[in-house]
Amino acid sequence: MKKRISLLSLVLLAVFTMAGCWNGEILVDTTMEMDGSGERIYQLRVMDDTLSEDPILNPDDPDQNKGTGPVINDQHIEGGLPAIQTWLEENAPEFMTVHDMETEGYMRYYTLSFTFDDFDDFLDKMEQLVNLSPLMNWDDFDAEELPTFECEGAFSQTCTFTESRIIVEASLDWAIDGIWNDIYEEANLAGFVGKGDIATLADYRVELHDEMYEELAHYDPEAEYPSSDDYDGRMVYVSSESFTLSAEATNTGLLVGVIAGVIVVLGGIVAFVLVKKS
Repeated sequence: MKKRISLLSLVLLAVFTMAGCWNGEILVDTTMEMDGSGERIYQLRVMDDTLSEDPILNPDDPDQNKGTGPVINDQHIEGGLPAIQTWLEENAPEFMTVHDMETEGYMRYYTLSFTFDDFDDFLDKMEQLVNLSPLMNWDDFDAEELPTFECEGAFSQTCTFTESRIIVEASLDWAIDGIWNDIYEEANLAGFVGKGDIATLADYRVELHDEMYEELAHYDPEAEYPSSDDYDGRMVYVSSESFTLSAEATNTGLLVGVIAGVIVVLGGIVAFVLVKKS
């Protein structure tokens, strides 16, 4: 079944790109400390053809030999691509920061973020995001699909962060579903493109202490192009089903506590000896 779904997705992507549209690409970037605190950033980047005097080349077709045509995105958002920023500002949960839209060349960047005090706070906010979706609930997911953060060791501590791709994508569904239903215009793509085709998890990065894990979008000239046997080469996005990162660090809090305890004990011994001598 999974192979059939993957094949269907490739076919839909081919139709999507041939019709001149290009999906929004999502970056999920997380910075986490050894105490479980940190920040998660979601960034959506979309090509805006109204910002370019020249046709925007399809990323799957840099040599222009696949016949994909230029990227035309603006006509598919009611009010133009800046309307995405307005929608996010009006619909993002209160704990998220909606940053100003940024424009660089013909790219629009929409960024949201939230901070978390510890891992329990991270789980709580992820649960809220998932539950904002009209189609899924946090309780729908198995334990192995939910994020985990485990530490072991005393003075030298090793912490491991793990989460599944499916829960990352679930935390984005509230936004994708809302944009799809509220401001997306199918236009010439009607009947060929669904909600799941308007954006894709393109980049994933997590930094824990001084360690980093990342999967970044890139053009692979050897990758099979789904709609033609004559050409290879296409954009490749995040492919892992789960992400795991471990880091090791000195538990300074415990170390300081032990040293302070030793100092107190030694101070008590010295005081006792001085009192006894007097």
